[in-house]
Amino acid sequence: MEKNKMAVEPLKKLFWKMGLPMIISMVLQALYNVIDSIFITNMKGDGVIANQALTLAFPIQLLIIAIGVGTGVGINALLSKSLGEQNKDKVNKIAGTGIFLSICIYIIFLIFGLFGSESFIRLFAGNNQQVIAMGTTYLKICCCFSYGSIGFTVYERFLQSTGKTHFSTIAQISGALTNIILDYIFIYPMKMGVAGAALATIIGQFVSLFIAMYFHYLKIKKLMVIYVTLKRLPL
Repeated sequence: MEKNKMAVEPLKKLFWKMGLPMIISMVLQALYNVIDSIFITNMKGDGVIANQALTLAFPIQLLIIAIGVGTGVGINALLSKSLGEQNKDKVNKIAGTGIFLSICIYIIFLIFGLFGSESFIRLFAGNNQQVIAMGTTYLKICCCFSYGSIGFTVYERFLQSTGKTHFSTIAQISGALTNIILDYIFIYPMKMGVAGAALATIIGQFVSLFIAMYFHYLKIKKLMVIYVTLKRLPL
């Protein structure tokens, strides 16, 4: 197994090469809702009301990011330690468990999206039926297709644990740019409103996920997990 550069490179150099891309990546993750709000507010008609709906959905989006990142941090720490120990078998098990956990987290938010979105929006929207309808539509789409965000945080940590933080940044920036472009197309020319903003968000997140997976499986050779089977998971 190739030696982990985090064991041999100077600390200051590692700080800039690894820390700065991580900061950029986390900021971009939190900006998806903000970018949606900018486009939604400026659309003709119900822009202000639609922005209120997106604001009500924002806490759940942050929760998705927080749980994904929290899980990813633990995975990152264990992977970095195991890579330093040259323990390939443990590395594979940790990576497999990380993917399994991301699926479990996604299922929780999928269920919430299907059955809890409207109830959550109603808690804060009062009797404004328009806000309730728009907020429910946006939140349901973002939750039901949230694996793009959750899965990316896991694969991002795979890349970071091997010292390839620039790959995760490329993936995150690609998704953010996709979101901006699709926000304009879906909201203005196609006039899809909050549904268009939600679709732009989840498509952007899946673009980031797929690019991160590409780097992980085809560019990085340190983590060799391709197929995850239950018998390999330390349950």
